[in-house]
Amino acid sequence: MDLRGSVEAGFWPLVESFAGSHDVAGLAVAVVRDEEVVARGFGVRDVGTGAPVTPETMFHLASVSKPFVATAIMSLATAREAGEPALDLDAPITEWVPEFTLADGRAGDVTARRLLSHTSGLPDVTDYGWHDPQLGDDALSEFARSLSDWRLQAEPGSAFAYSNAGFELLGLLLSRVTGTTFENAVRREVLAPLGMRDSTFLRSEVPAHLAASPHVGMPLSVPEGSYPYTRRHAPSSSLHSNLVELCRWMVAHFEPASDGRWARLDPELLDLMCRPVVSVGNPPWQEAAGLGWALGNYRGHRTLSHSGLDPGFGSRLVLVPERRTGVVVLANSNTIPASPIAKAALDIALADHHVSSATPESVVAIRALLPSIAGPVAEALKTSGRDAAEAAYHRLVAVEPAEFDLDDEGFDDGVWGAIELHRTDLVWPLLRVWTELRPDSSAAWTMTGWAHQLDGQLDLARSALRRAVDLDPGNDDAAQLMSGLPSA
Repeated sequence: MDLRGSVEAGFWPLVESFAGSHDVAGLAVAVVRDEEVVARGFGVRDVGTGAPVTPETMFHLASVSKPFVATAIMSLATAREAGEPALDLDAPITEWVPEFTLADGRAGDVTARRLLSHTSGLPDVTDYGWHDPQLGDDALSEFARSLSDWRLQAEPGSAFAYSNAGFELLGLLLSRVTGTTFENAVRREVLAPLGMRDSTFLRSEVPAHLAASPHVGMPLSVPEGSYPYTRRHAPSSSLHSNLVELCRWMVAHFEPASDGRWARLDPELLDLMCRPVVSVGNPPWQEAAGLGWALGNYRGHRTLSHSGLDPGFGSRLVLVPERRTGVVVLANSNTIPASPIAKAALDIALADHHVSSATPESVVAIRALLPSIAGPVAEALKTSGRDAAEAAYHRLVAVEPAEFDLDDEGFDDGVWGAIELHRTDLVWPLLRVWTELRPDSSAAWTMTGWAHQLDGQLDLARSALRRAVDLDPGNDDAAQLMSGLPSA
């Protein structure tokens, strides 16, 4: 069976069933094998308008933006037409970004190669400031200046430590080397040559009639006036694209099977980006880090991948270059398991024509996923109040066999995005019900403490976070939030 036939028979019904039984706003999925593309949208761009998701719908990609930035940096580091490359990956970035300083005086140890592989020793961002977007051309420069009280947390080059801040610095470096804005530089170096004409790091360039809206809270809603976008964090997070153009991106990484139809990336550039730099130890997708890519091994094949997660959006892209195969999953809510869906799509795409017709384990796993109990509890809370929500919870918990996933993860998915956007008003009712129903949940008290902190209720935040840590001494998120509070 050809790819289209396999996907339409074995995968689209699976996604339709999942979308129909779980808390889903919109979902877009594409599968590529050789140069055949199968792509489809599910659900809606916005629950308020009901506009459907299509392959042309533009999604915020979150951290799937990073390989594009890395490719732009590498294009400057490998170009040889005018003699020496414009950028030395092993030179201190302070040569181009002098406003970047650190409290320990070690800014000179930070290089592009280390930033690309997350081995710079820089910590990560804790507050993205989505509620206060910086939209000027100086946003990245001001971000670099803001790091002056930071210190390296590890010896540069010694270990993997994911840092969004590192990619903001790479974006500023790219801007300086090319003499234009970061967004224009990526367009010129990567997007335009690959024919990705609509893809953009500038939210203002996304046509309103194609844009997917973020959905947060539970039940899902669009946080009017709030969106995960600021030019301060554009390099790490803000590429907007669609299935049509992301398929061009995936094919650009494959060896050509025909000439002229698809643009390709330079083989030397790809080879350098795909070499392991540091062990990560998170199979199957992230066994090691390359330069901008997570490197893994799946079903005996080398993979390049990246995931993304920001308030109201989730994404997963996986490439299997030696099989000339790739999948991408885009969502406009935080309630969709993008990685398991991508794995199921990949299994179908990688299946040989003559293999057994047995259903892949990944497909069975998707079918077995239960919707979260947070969904009906939140719906009852919205329509009938707290008593009805608690009654619905107790009724559903008692059902055997379970019809809903009873873990805390569904509640967590339903609240964290709104909190990170500083829209605690959207989730306080559900937070209160969560802590009442599950007073021994460390996760519930962590989210509650975070919400109190953003609301300026610091005593209440300390109390909730202390309870979270008492319930789970290994709760690093609660401990980090607690460390950021001023002394009482």
